[in-house]
Amino acid sequence: MTNDLDIFVGNTTLIDEEVYQLWLDGYSVSEAVSQRLRAGALEQPGAGPGAGPGAVLHSDTLDHYRTCHMLERLLHAPPKLAHQLLFQIPPERQAGLIQRYYAFDEPFVRELLGKKLSKGTKKDLDDVSAKTGITLKSCRRQFDNFKRVFKAVEELRGPLVDNIQQHFLLPDRLARDYAAIVFFANSRFETGKKKLQYLSFRDFAACAQHLIQHWTLGAVDSHVDDMDVDLDKEFLQELKELKVLVADKDLLDQHKSLVCTALRGKISVYNEMETNFKNLSRGLVNIACKLTHAKDLRDFFVDLVEKFIEPCKADRWPPSDMRLFLTQYTGSAHALDAFRHQALWDRGAAGPGGTGRTGQRDMAPVSWLLLAALARVALSQEPEEPDTFTECTDGYEWDAETQYCKDVDECETIADACKGEMKCINHYGGYLCLPRSASVISDVTAPGPAPPAPPRPPRPPPPPLHNPCPPGYAPDSQGACADVDECALELHDCQPSQDCLNAPGAFRCACPSGYRKVGAECVDIDECRFRYCQHRCVNSPGSFACQCEPGFQLASNNRSCVDVDECGMGAPCAQRCLNTYGTFICRCGPGYELDADGFACNDIDECSYSSYLCQFRCVNEPGKFSCTCPQGYQLLGTRLCQDINECETGTHECTESQTCFNFHGGWRCLEKNRCVEPYVQVSDNRCVCPASNPRCREQPSSIVFRTMALAAERPVPADVFQIQATSVYPGAYNSFHIRAGNDQGDFYIRQITNVSAMLVLARPLTGPRELVLDLEMPPGVALTQT
Repeated sequence: MTNDLDIFVGNTTLIDEEVYQLWLDGYSVSEAVSQRLRAGALEQPGAGPGAGPGAVLHSDTLDHYRTCHMLERLLHAPPKLAHQLLFQIPPERQAGLIQRYYAFDEPFVRELLGKKLSKGTKKDLDDVSAKTGITLKSCRRQFDNFKRVFKAVEELRGPLVDNIQQHFLLPDRLARDYAAIVFFANSRFETGKKKLQYLSFRDFAACAQHLIQHWTLGAVDSHVDDMDVDLDKEFLQELKELKVLVADKDLLDQHKSLVCTALRGKISVYNEMETNFKNLSRGLVNIACKLTHAKDLRDFFVDLVEKFIEPCKADRWPPSDMRLFLTQYTGSAHALDAFRHQALWDRGAAGPGGTGRTGQRDMAPVSWLLLAALARVALSQEPEEPDTFTECTDGYEWDAETQYCKDVDECETIADACKGEMKCINHYGGYLCLPRSASVISDVTAPGPAPPAPPRPPRPPPPPLHNPCPPGYAPDSQGACADVDECALELHDCQPSQDCLNAPGAFRCACPSGYRKVGAECVDIDECRFRYCQHRCVNSPGSFACQCEPGFQLASNNRSCVDVDECGMGAPCAQRCLNTYGTFICRCGPGYELDADGFACNDIDECSYSSYLCQFRCVNEPGKFSCTCPQGYQLLGTRLCQDINECETGTHECTESQTCFNFHGGWRCLEKNRCVEPYVQVSDNRCVCPASNPRCREQPSSIVFRTMALAAERPVPADVFQIQATSVYPGAYNSFHIRAGNDQGDFYIRQITNVSAMLVLARPLTGPRELVLDLEMPPGVALTQT
């Protein structure tokens, strides 16, 4: 009894590189045939009678186009391409197809850069096609790719480039280019003005990379609610503090001196730079200070060209001098002591891991001039070094003409790739060594002569002459002829490696499943060379097994590999788990950061980042922080402290004979003012000496008591309160004096009018202290301030 093994054999899907590119470029089938004929493609011999010129080539091109159209649905969501079973395409080949499908023409994207990816823009592609010479079909495909990527990452959090690579499996450089396109589509910078036409897409892509790293919400917090390409408006608001670099003349002169000293003898336009330093600095700083306005932000690159690049070009600045100037301008500003007192410096100067919300921007106050866009825009006129970086995997090499990776034919390039009696068979990303007698699935060869028939196995000894049955039969107990089971009676001559199969009147020798007959022996079939498995294949005697790379598991067909959802299987993430293709990533919630082991989440001590988080004291807590206030204060919102007025809330301990006096952080019980003869009390704080009383003739007509709280370290001079005469006689002039209590000169009187004056704090006070001032308004009127 034997077990049969069903094996699914699938040929590798063949996609002609040239036809695939013609399809991507938007050519029709007939146009593609014409292109192939002009390129030297010849008709295959044996096309058959009646086949006209180009008929076979047309049929071949049409078949490839049909395959490409079926593939396109999968290319819209590249991860699906790896899981499907319809097309047998090696992983390296899949990567090449995806890369070429999402590649774009830089002249085309330059026309669209900064525009909204809307239906209206798509309607204008006819004009773009005519201007760039790119077919309309190709323009529409590229536009749809831009919009598809934008829509896919629009609602995702985290690094933009990583999201694009995860969802579209693009190589690093192409993913960064798409990140630039998404950034400009989101921010809508003006790029179409005539002044900016000399800038290529590559220039703007470099700018976008710097802007994403230093200007966006994602540059500060990877857990933002929107895309990490959204501009950080609070950061742009803070850039206004750069105004001090040109508003303070002394600081401007110091900055100029540092720059000129560093560049003397190093740049060819030193005299022009020294003469125009003030104008150049003002132009740069003014650009930064206006970025809070939507129009100025949109015209950012236009302003850079008009206010910096063009003045430099007018003075014939070479690009190398621009680079040196921008570098030194930035570095020298960091060294200015006066600039270090700006709040923007305090929040940004610490660099990565420093204090403040802009700490990760790396010298944010000034580095925006160099790191963001200026250097690239200024130096775009300088020829770039050729980009020699390619990302071909093993078995492929970079084709400078097509700008893609192509398969290396190791059989042609490696001497003696296969030894002995083995022959070399090239395939995508590698090669195989097979016996010269072996047939290869992808080979199409004319049928050879049929192999000679194997010799007939010897038959068992003939039956006795008196046996009336034919050969292979013998009489049974009833005298009838019955089949002889040569296999059971061991009357066969099969080799030990062969199986004996009985048949009516005969037997035959066969190889077990998974073996093939070579001569008289059964030899194991190496099924792995037929690429039945998606990832790895392990051959075994008479069989084979498919294995998957880490992060994948076998599908139900035992050949394909599907991604393992480690998150659903209990991945060791401390907080959040994000499943990715072939692996997983641990993420932490707000207030935590990922540990170096990639799994644990450590609390972020927000209080150590800045002393400005709370007005009084910051208390770190797991995953967050809170602010506290001193005794006598209560929180206003989440960060500010507000004095508690115990006199109003009734939380004081004053008696009815006392007056409650509130001050910052506390309260005090004061004895109520009592008027002494001959004065009469008319209110809680006012005593009047009646004119009818003779004893009042030499006394002030009234005395007013006033209790006030003054904050310590209050900026001076500061107005405390205004004094004014209660009665005015025509032409009278009332003077005011501090009669007592001002021994240290902490206060002075400033006359306002002929009947009023202001008590002014002259020196900062430190406390707690109690001051009693006796103020006088001669003749005969005195006010007492407590």
